[in-house]
Amino acid sequence: MKILWTHNFDPNVKNSGSFMHILAQGMRDLGVELDLCYLGNLRSVSNIFRAYCHIKKYAVGFDVVHSQFGSACAMATSGAENVPKVLSLRGSDWYRFKEHLGFHSIHGLMASVMTRLVVTKYNAVVTMSHRMSSDILTEYPDLAVSIIPSPVNLNHFQPVIRDVARAKLGFPGNTEKWVLFTTMSTSNPIKRVALAQEAVKLANEQMGDVKLRVATGIDHSDMPLFVSACDLALCTSVHEGWPNCIKEALACNLPFVATDVSDLSMIAAKSPSCRTCLPDPAILADNICDVLSTPSPENLRRHVAEMDIPIISQKLLSLYDNIISSK
Repeated sequence: MKILWTHNFDPNVKNSGSFMHILAQGMRDLGVELDLCYLGNLRSVSNIFRAYCHIKKYAVGFDVVHSQFGSACAMATSGAENVPKVLSLRGSDWYRFKEHLGFHSIHGLMASVMTRLVVTKYNAVVTMSHRMSSDILTEYPDLAVSIIPSPVNLNHFQPVIRDVARAKLGFPGNTEKWVLFTTMSTSNPIKRVALAQEAVKLANEQMGDVKLRVATGIDHSDMPLFVSACDLALCTSVHEGWPNCIKEALACNLPFVATDVSDLSMIAAKSPSCRTCLPDPAILADNICDVLSTPSPENLRRHVAEMDIPIISQKLLSLYDNIISSK
């Protein structure tokens, strides 16, 4: 099976598209001949058109062409002809950012519009969560939608005793309560870093020794130790497909407090140490303090057991098989 993946995750940006590369290796382990095609900077009409023309020629001879993101990537990849096409939607390529008017709101609007202009040109759409799938099918009930979240490497992300992890990071004997916040860019308004900072500040005023630990620019290979050194993961996003930072936290048995995004409320309903709540700093702080003050060890790893690389890779391979056989 010969598959082409198109993407615009800049290889010069640290950790960009790491989830895609993890899954790519999983697919290759299953014997898939996989070609990753970086479409370059797609922030102009001319660049999108150039990529569209390139894919139209380059896609010849592949069994499936799979756009790894919506927005301009999906628009460029829609140029592939006479070959089944799959589109993965990850969150910000579908949901509109409406927090405030500015560059990010305009960019988010354009991204969601471009996705919607070409989504029906794809034979199958892959979403990250049940919520996202439901939202898409509400607008496009005839789409063939499959829920296949990005995988988490459960061999890599394994629980480490907190004090051991901190000692290895250079903080032996540290007993503070660490709240993990993960983002590739602290300036990304979708992640609402300021909300996380205010919530942790209020939590610290309530119970003391609560510190926000922002994971940005850290090598992905170092993240399991950093996650295990923390006491709780915090997600304050406006929207998410399925937040990878929460997957990795759960894999390390770390509870979370989060805004109600993706399928996190489904997990919170099953696990008392995990919470979803309104995007209000005081409410978030109350939940942070509650979880930190009443630790209840749980097997949170079970929530991401079906997101391990071999399982997700096999699901995607089955989707490709079905699409090819129905040609």
